[in-house]
Amino acid sequence: MNEDPPVKATATSARVIDALLELEGATVTELNEHLSLSKSSVHNHLQTLVDLGYVDRSGWKYHASLRFLEVGTTVRHRYRIYQAGAEEVRALASAGFAANLVVAQDRAAVCIETATHSDRERIVEIGDRLPLHCSAGGKAMLAAMDREERTAVLDDVSLGYYTESTLTDRSELLSHLDEVQSRGLALNREEWRDGVRGIASAVTDSDDTLLGAVCVTGSDEHLSGKTLQQDASGLVLSSANRIRRRIRQE
Repeated sequence: MNEDPPVKATATSARVIDALLELEGATVTELNEHLSLSKSSVHNHLQTLVDLGYVDRSGWKYHASLRFLEVGTTVRHRYRIYQAGAEEVRALASAGFAANLVVAQDRAAVCIETATHSDRERIVEIGDRLPLHCSAGGKAMLAAMDREERTAVLDDVSLGYYTESTLTDRSELLSHLDEVQSRGLALNREEWRDGVRGIASAVTDSDDTLLGAVCVTGSDEHLSGKTLQQDASGLVLSSANRIRRRIRQE
């Protein structure tokens, strides 16, 4: 990869990996067209990534390898909410829900664990990035931040429109987050995706440092009325409290 300076070469390799994930595998020619890079540059980066074990080759096509699963599994174990909360996610799934843990990273709510009851659709997958301002987990985490941190985050994100229910006005969102903070629960009533609802509660440590949120997500058919307002709300809040106690007893 002599044609790229070291730092640029690293950035290019990252772009190649992102493209392989986006395209679900690609040939050199497809990457050349997708990234507007020379075929020789694409080939050199791919070969290096193959040698390092981050990319697999099958015929003319390249795919991201399972090395990323190994890396991701190792990375998520460093999150205290995962260590203390994975069991709670499974318990929520056993109770009939689709549950997940999210953390705030790069101005998004990133799912690091999920479990789903056999009768429920899995809506959120591990690694999914949800908008902070209109997902239940995202709103729960925003509400748990101190005002200075919340302001900094909101200054750096776009309050994008997802559905007719999305709060895109900052003043309205801030007022809503105050309500979430006082309740200890955030509800998503089809604000992120039509037909999808959610409920979440943030988890903090003994210093009130935000660690993430535990969430339940489901269709409006399964998460409405008493199920949303009482059953799921109570279970999510109890789960968050148990996770919080485990972490504070460490």
